[in-house]
Amino acid sequence: MQTISDHTLLNMLRSEDNASFEVLYQYYFPTIAAYIINNYGQNKDAEDIFQEAMIVLLQKVRQPNFLLTASLKTYLFAISRNLWLKHLRDNRLLPVEDVSLYPCATADFPTELHQEKTEDEKVQTWISRITGHCQRILKAIFFYREPMEVLMKRMGWKNRHTAANQQYKCIQQVRKMKAKEESI
Repeated sequence: MQTISDHTLLNMLRSEDNASFEVLYQYYFPTIAAYIINNYGQNKDAEDIFQEAMIVLLQKVRQPNFLLTASLKTYLFAISRNLWLKHLRDNRLLPVEDVSLYPCATADFPTELHQEKTEDEKVQTWISRITGHCQRILKAIFFYREPMEVLMKRMGWKNRHTAANQQYKCIQQVRKMKAKEESI
């Protein structure tokens, strides 16, 4: 089987050579489809995500300052993975904190790309830096949507005022972490 270098494939994409799309589909779709199917998806979802990823890739390749800093396979997988995780979060199929449970399926895809963190990733980072007690409270309230009455019983709080006070203190911890990160 003949292989095509990433550079040649990028040039083919820039010129919108149909053969480049066939090559990308042939070589990269099976891995991306396997990842999506193993993470709550179906083949139709994989096809949709791959098509969206191809559009993103084509838009990026057309930019004059585009520089590929990883292999094309890694880059396309990263785009697909991010699109799939966004789809899961947007459709409430995956709680935000569960994103970290779905790392790349194979060692072939190192996370060398230096992409801007999404808002969800930023929030996760801030929450990971607060006390464990506050992490449990905020996750119960905002991620698991646990009713306040249930949380009050579990935490041993006497009334709603205490619960609201605890919630406020924990949110303040997150705000401090956000301010600290933004000042860097």
